[in-house]
Order: sequence, then C-alpha cells, then structure tokens
Amino acid sequence: MMSFCHEYFRTRLKQVLGQSIVIGSLATLSLVSGLIPNLTAGSRQEVFSSAARAEDINSTEIKNYALAVLGMEPVRQEAYNEIKKIIGQEPPAIACYKTESLSQLPRSARRIAVNYCNRSKQIVESNNLSSERFNAITQEMQGDDNLKNRISNELIRIQNSAGSR
Repeated sequence: MMSFCHEYFRTRLKQVLGQSIVIGSLATLSLVSGLIPNLTAGSRQEVFSSAARAEDINSTEIKNYALAVLGMEPVRQEAYNEIKKIIGQEPPAIACYKTESLSQLPRSARRIAVNYCNRSKQIVESNNLSSERFNAITQEMQGDDNLKNRISNELIRIQNSAGSR
C-alpha cells in the first residue's frame, strides 16, 4: 500500500510539474509576445487608445482569453517551426497586424504566416472575443500585475481541469 501511495504521489508530482512548466511557458509567451496574434516573442506592440481597463475585464473574458492563448500556442509553434525550416534561421519578428512584417518573408513562408494569422483570429473569435478585445486585454495585462495573475490563475485552472480528465 505504501509503495502504491508513493508511486501515485510521484506520478502526480510529475504531472503538476509538467503542467507548471507548460503554464509558465504559455503565461510568459502571452506576457512578452506583444499583441496577439503574433508569431514571434520579441516584437513590440503598438499602443491602442482603446486599451481595456482591468476592472472592465470580467471573469468570462479572462477564461475566454486564456482558452484562446492555449488554443493558439500549438498553432504558433508549428508555424514558427515551419517558417524557420523554410528560411533556414530564426524567423524575423512577424506580427499579423503589420503587413510589412509578412512581406519580408519568402512566398511559401508568407503563406504559412498568413494561415497562422487567419487561424489565430478564428481561435480568438471561437472563444467569444474579438481580435480588438483580445489585443486590448493583452495590452492591459502588460502593465497590470493583478490582471496577469488573474490570467495566469485561469491558465492553471484550465490546465488542471484538462489534466484531470
């Protein structure tokens, strides 16, 4: 019995640590990536006058935002890796809302980036947010630790509920 409990807790600890790494990576991605959808982590975002205010962001929007981030990340990783393979190096900063960042890519890589941008928009909208609202929340999160924590906690909650299924 003791061996079973020890093995169970060891397995559970591995799951929790693995989830924490994934969640931390996703949270970091969403915090540093600028406006989403965005293909690379290093690009800077534009400032919008219609930025969301933290107190105006309700728990439903937090959940929808977190679900969108989780949905976009695998798509972003795949597009990033495909573009990297095509151009033979780290891709330049690519932002969906900046057409000049897309035009610097070879045609096949540009097609992948455009597909990523379209798919990201669909993911955001399928999670009941407009691109504008998603970007406004991202912008607000950059300077609001309380909002960052709310979103991080929601990412953790979603990951934990997905892991327990």
